[in-house]
Amino acid sequence: MSNETHASSVFKIENCLAKIHGAGDLVDCLAPEQAHICGNSLSFGYVYFCEHPQRLEFVEKMKIQALLKKSESDNQE
Repeated sequence: MSNETHASSVFKIENCLAKIHGAGDLVDCLAPEQAHICGNSLSFGYVYFCEHPQRLEFVEKMKIQALLKKSESDNQE
C-alpha cells in the first residue's frame, strides 16, 4: 500500500479542528494526529497551520464545541 493510499484511509476531515492564530490570516490546526498526514497542513516548528479550503468551517466547529462544553459544565453546577 502506498503512503498516499494509507494516508487517505486514515485521514478523516470530520476530525479537523482549528483556531485563528493571533489577529492575522493564519489558522492553527488543532488535530495534530491528522496534521502530519494532511496535504493541507504546513508545519512550522511545533505548530501546524491549516491551509485547507474549509479551514474557517473548522474554526467555527471548534467554537461551537467550546460553547457546548461550557454549557454542559454550567448545567452541572
